[in-house]
Amino acid sequence: MNTSQGVQGAFETELGWRASAPRARQAAMSIYSWREPGWSFLWSVGAAIIFVIAAALSPALLSLSPTVDMIAPVAEARAAAAGQADLTAQSSPFYLMLLMAADFFADTPGRVHLIAKAMGAFLVLYPFAYLASTRFPTAFGVAATAALAGFAAAPFSGPAELGLALLLVCGLSFVSVSADDSASRSRFEGTLGGCLLFVLWLLNPAFALIGFILLSVCPFLTGRYSLWRYVFAFGAFVLLAVVTEFLTPGMNAARAAAAPETLTLHNIITGGERSAFGLGAAAFGAGVIILMSAVFGGKPHWKNWAAATGLLIAGLLAARLAGANALPVFALAAGLACFSVSSPFYDGLFRDHDRASVASALSAGALTLFWTGVIAIHAAGQFSLQYQATKTAPENIRSELALVQPGGPTIAKWVEEGRFSTPQAREFFALTPVDQSAMLLEAAARARTLTAKGLDIAFLTSADTACVLAEARQCQVDGPAAAQKANVVFVPRLEMDAKTAEAKGRAEALLYTQFKMVERTALWEIWVRRDSGAPAGLFSMSESLYR
Repeated sequence: MNTSQGVQGAFETELGWRASAPRARQAAMSIYSWREPGWSFLWSVGAAIIFVIAAALSPALLSLSPTVDMIAPVAEARAAAAGQADLTAQSSPFYLMLLMAADFFADTPGRVHLIAKAMGAFLVLYPFAYLASTRFPTAFGVAATAALAGFAAAPFSGPAELGLALLLVCGLSFVSVSADDSASRSRFEGTLGGCLLFVLWLLNPAFALIGFILLSVCPFLTGRYSLWRYVFAFGAFVLLAVVTEFLTPGMNAARAAAAPETLTLHNIITGGERSAFGLGAAAFGAGVIILMSAVFGGKPHWKNWAAATGLLIAGLLAARLAGANALPVFALAAGLACFSVSSPFYDGLFRDHDRASVASALSAGALTLFWTGVIAIHAAGQFSLQYQATKTAPENIRSELALVQPGGPTIAKWVEEGRFSTPQAREFFALTPVDQSAMLLEAAARARTLTAKGLDIAFLTSADTACVLAEARQCQVDGPAAAQKANVVFVPRLEMDAKTAEAKGRAEALLYTQFKMVERTALWEIWVRRDSGAPAGLFSMSESLYR
C-alpha cells in the first residue's frame, strides 16, 4: 500500500499533468508578455504603417474589376465635389469622401483608389493601436494592428473590407475591458468609438446598426466607468449626425432608409462568396479557443468569452452582408478570448501553472497569432502580386489609368483586326478589364484631339468616364447626363457592362433626335450634335461600315 502510494506520488509530481513545464511556460510567457502602453502603441503603428505606405506609394492598382467600375467612383466623387451629384443619394458617402480627398493628390483613377485605401487603413490602425495597447499583450497587439491595416489597404479590398475593419475596432471598444480602467480613458475611448460608429453610418448603415447593438452591451462589459463610455460614444455619434445634417440636409434620413435594404435575411443567406462560410479552419480554431476560454474560465471569466462570442457573431453577420473576407473576425474574436485582460489563461501561466494550463495557453496563443499573421501575409502577398504585375502591364494602361490588369488585349484587338464580321459574333465573348482599358484609352486619345478644337466630349458609359480620361471639366452624374451637355458623344459598340448597356438605352432617344452619327470605328460610334459647328475634316465618314 505504501509502495503504490509512493509510486502514485512520484507520478503526480514528476510525470503527471500537474508537473511543471518551465521551457513551455517561458515560450508561452513570451507571447503573453505586456509592455508599456506607449511603446506597444508605437510598435503597432510602426508595423501597420508599412501597409499604408505600400498603398500610398504604389504606382498602379492591381484590379480584376471592369475598368468602368474602377473609373466610376472617381467620376462620382468629382461630380459630388462639383455639386453635380447628390451626396446623400450615394450608397457609401464616406468612401466617396475618401476619394474626394485622394483626388487632391492624384489624377489617375488607380492612384486615387490607392491613396483612398491608404487613408482608410490609417483610420483603422490608429484607433486600434490605441485600444490594443491596454487590452492585449504586445505581440498580439502589434500583429493584429498590422493585419487590420493590411486588410483595409490591400489591392483587392474595398468599402466592404474597410467597413468590416472599422466595425471590429468599434466592437473592441464597446465589449472589452481596458487595463487602464480610468474615467478619462473611458471617456476618450467612448468618444473615439462614437466617431467611428458615425463613419460606419456613412459607409454602411447596416454595419452601424450592428455597432449600436454592440454599444448596447457596453455598460455591462467594459469596467467601472462603462456608463461614461456609453454616454460619450452615443453623444459623439449624435453630435456628428447633427453637424452633418446641418451641412448636408437629408443625409441621416437617406442613411436610415438605406439600412433596411441591406440588413435583410435574403442578403444574409445569399452573402458574398468570400464570406464566413469559406473559412472553415479559421472558424473552427476561433470556436475552439472561445470554448477553451469558457471551460477554463467558467463563471468568473464570463465577460471574456461572452465578449468574444458577441464580437464573433456581429463580425460574421457584417462579413456575410458585405461579402467581405471574415478571417479578421475569427482572428480578433480568438484574440479577445485568449489575450484580453480578463482571459483565464493568465491564471495558468502566472499563478497556478502546470503542464495542462501551460499547454492550453500556449496552444491558444500560438493558434491565434497564426491566423492573425495569415491576414498580414495575405495582404503582403497581394502587394507583391501587384508589384509583379506592374512590370508586365501595358505601358499606356499603367501610365494613363494607373491600373494593372492581368492578361492582354484580346476581344477589342480582334475586333479592330476584323476577325468578327457581325455584331452577333461579338456577343459570344465578354470584354476583359484589359479590353475595356484599351477601348477607353483609344477613345480618350481621340477625344483629347476634339477637345483641343473646343468641343465638349462625353462617353456614353454608365459613369461620366470622359471627364476623368479625356478632358478637365466638371463630372456629371452619369454618361447620359454628360451626353445631354456634350457636342460629341462616343458610343461603345461592344457590350462593356450591364450598366453601360442601360445607359445607352436611356440615351437612345437623345442621340437620334439631337445628334447625327458621323463616324463608326471598329469599337466606337461618334455622334455630333446637329446644331454644333464642328470644324471640317475632323470626322471621316465610311459608307462601308454601314452595310
